[in-house]
Amino acid sequence: MTVKFNCAMLQVARAARGLTQGELASSAKVTQALVSKVENGLIPDPTPETVDAFSGVLNFPRDFFFLEDRPHGLPHFHYRKRAKLGKRVLEKIEADINIRRMHLERLLRSYEVHAAKEFPTIDLVRNQWTPRQAAQALRGLWMVPRGPIDNLTEIVERAGAIVVQIDFGTTLLDAISFRLPGLPPLIFMNSAMPGDRYRFTLAHELCHLICHAHPENEEELETQADEFAGELLTPASEVRSYLVNPTFGSLGRGKQYWKVSIKALIVQASRLNLITPNQYTRLNVMYSKAGYVKTGEPFPIPLEKPSTISAAIGYHLTSLGYSVEEMAKLLMINTQDFSDTYTEKPRLRLVK
Repeated sequence: MTVKFNCAMLQVARAARGLTQGELASSAKVTQALVSKVENGLIPDPTPETVDAFSGVLNFPRDFFFLEDRPHGLPHFHYRKRAKLGKRVLEKIEADINIRRMHLERLLRSYEVHAAKEFPTIDLVRNQWTPRQAAQALRGLWMVPRGPIDNLTEIVERAGAIVVQIDFGTTLLDAISFRLPGLPPLIFMNSAMPGDRYRFTLAHELCHLICHAHPENEEELETQADEFAGELLTPASEVRSYLVNPTFGSLGRGKQYWKVSIKALIVQASRLNLITPNQYTRLNVMYSKAGYVKTGEPFPIPLEKPSTISAAIGYHLTSLGYSVEEMAKLLMINTQDFSDTYTEKPRLRLVK
């Protein structure tokens, strides 16, 4: 059986490297017309020399372009975005996510994800619940102790979801999440976020995955997800004492305890009617004047690290005896990309 060239994989590889058709054509010493026709399937069988040129420029193994995989588009909801996000950046993010998804599919053929908790779906309309009530129910289902959640990523992965950290190359997009048949729930997080925003974003994405099975009004979904995240991380029954007559001093202490941003605490205080609209406005003005919007907040929260993918990689390398070269071949990437993506770099230590 003849293996056919997959034009979709060329599009994915080009987008993953952040190249336009013209830039790829120039580096591969072919015409843009040729690249365009190959990507659109008008030249279904490019010559071996052309495929080798694409492989060399894009730094993907030749076999990558003959995979039978089909890329998935991103859901138009279920991700926090900014209007200024450019097309090329979004295409690269989409390509990176598709590549990581294909990696997961291959890793999970030999590695089983054990869920210690249930990852539920909650119908807000049928249950006649608010997002806050859904968050309270989830804390109960997952037996989350009272007080702050120490490591939300660990709890999410223990429930069977997989969290993937990727540098999106922009601060305008925080996360993308979705469910696909045959795979655990997937949450792709921008690794460039500060730790407090990361935790809130992860809780926000949980609401999308658990409560938002069908596309609706996107603005309403985002509002619901923020309310859910606020209650999951800072339950109203427990956070009130930190938010009555708040000052920046008490908000800073609250941030360190609850591991959410000062901004999130201000919003939660307003959402729970613990401050007046005038107080809310005044706190936001003070927040802006303090420079937190541009320079970031004080008391940084460490970025949580997922563990499922590293465990799957470790299982292949140790229990199954894969070499780095074999892992790269399994995932259809070059060995340098494998090392850069999946091998934790040792920290350099200054010797005195």
